[in-house]
Amino acid sequence: MPRSYAVQCLPTPYTSLAGINDAVDKLNGLQTNFAVLEAVRKSGGNANKNALPEMIEFVERSGYNPKEFDDLNMIHVTGTKGKGSTCALTESILRNYQGKKQIKTGLYTSPHLMEVRERIRINGAPISQELFAKYFFEVWDRLDSTGDKSKPGYFRFLTVLAFHVFKQEKVDVAILEVGVGGAYDSTNIIHKPVVCGVAALGIDHVSVLGSTLGEIAWNKGGIFKHGVPAVSSAQPEEGLTVLQSRASELGTSLQVIPAFNSQQLGNVTIGLAGKHQVANAALATALCRIWIEKVLGEKIGGAGESIPKEFVQGLSSARWPGRGQIMVRDDKPKITWFFDGAHTAESIHVCAEWFKDASQRSTQGPVKKVLVFNCTGPRDGDLLLGPLAKIQSSVHFDEAVFTPAITFASNTYKGDLVNNNTPLDLELKTQKTLAACWTKQVALAGAQGEFKTTVLPSIEHSVNWIDDYVKTETEKGASQVQVLVTGSLHLVGGVQSVLGCEIA
Repeated sequence: MPRSYAVQCLPTPYTSLAGINDAVDKLNGLQTNFAVLEAVRKSGGNANKNALPEMIEFVERSGYNPKEFDDLNMIHVTGTKGKGSTCALTESILRNYQGKKQIKTGLYTSPHLMEVRERIRINGAPISQELFAKYFFEVWDRLDSTGDKSKPGYFRFLTVLAFHVFKQEKVDVAILEVGVGGAYDSTNIIHKPVVCGVAALGIDHVSVLGSTLGEIAWNKGGIFKHGVPAVSSAQPEEGLTVLQSRASELGTSLQVIPAFNSQQLGNVTIGLAGKHQVANAALATALCRIWIEKVLGEKIGGAGESIPKEFVQGLSSARWPGRGQIMVRDDKPKITWFFDGAHTAESIHVCAEWFKDASQRSTQGPVKKVLVFNCTGPRDGDLLLGPLAKIQSSVHFDEAVFTPAITFASNTYKGDLVNNNTPLDLELKTQKTLAACWTKQVALAGAQGEFKTTVLPSIEHSVNWIDDYVKTETEKGASQVQVLVTGSLHLVGGVQSVLGCEIA
């Protein structure tokens, strides 16, 4: 029996810049500290088994019963690689769909690049600073008004906030990206989504989700719901077998969606860069087809034959910053930044192949290439850097820079970029280890030619270092510098913040 809370809907005057800053500061205070994260890892995930009951209580204290979210007509997406891209493609298709009515979309993803409000989007755009502050303090004050001053952790609070925003903004569809795993993820309190999706599986978060693909697939398949259709990208046999078993156990069926082939694509160009996006686009198309037929009652043709003409605009106009993104700065020499937040061995392999192709197409005259890398948490540096080392013979990074996910050198950084989850001394130690891994992996790959490694204490230091490097190489005759930033979305967002990019 769920508890009943008398929730006061208090007026919230926090709509100024001070309001958004105060909201972000309070949100940062909810970040799980390093010791707690270590406890979860050491428990092998058992510490997460109380996550859903606790999350449901926070939702109820915020004034909702999880069943009330059913009218958001939700699409729930999990996976290891590509779940964010799949959500972005899904949102773009539905927002651009020309049916009986214009679809108002809500999108909840993680992490953010530069500002936390990027995680909650209405009609493809991050909610405004004013709305973020307004809705943040409505949830904050509702939690306090129950007499219990405890708050959910960072990601859980944002999940509660996203549901509140989507309810208040009366979206027609809420597209939810799972944070970690699925079975115990805070988004998994929902009762009846319209459809569930699983993007490509891989090995990640092993201390929480399990060390085998089967164990990870079990956790991801935990989002399946009785009678709710589920679709998945093509998966390795071990993972697919477990997903099918989970679907049967939870009372649904699972349809595998193969990636688009060249005949199906025709002359359609997917708005997100990378060969792997053909699989994400196919999954997004299946999710949207099911959603439109179930919610709007409109049949979409072309199943298994071609991309529905109704979806072409959404697929081609989709944008997802920080993933396969190229940005050209017309400095002298010209700097071309390549951004990809890949953070698993599989996704970095895809990133390496993308960069190899894209950098060669962009090369004009003498060119120098720099790798800027960071990974967060306890990860295998050899495994992550191996795919990049294997392209060293053809790409040849002249320099490799390793930096913690600490954005600015001083204390003037934006609150959105604060990360309290890893101590600085451990971060620097990790980067030095990564630099050594890079040297070893390049040697193992048999790449010829000289290269240098540098470890710097912040992203701002790294960007300044690159500026100085560009000036030096200009004097030596270089006409272009190409910089690949990868290994972590936190790193990508930090670099873009230091460069003064606007959020998109």
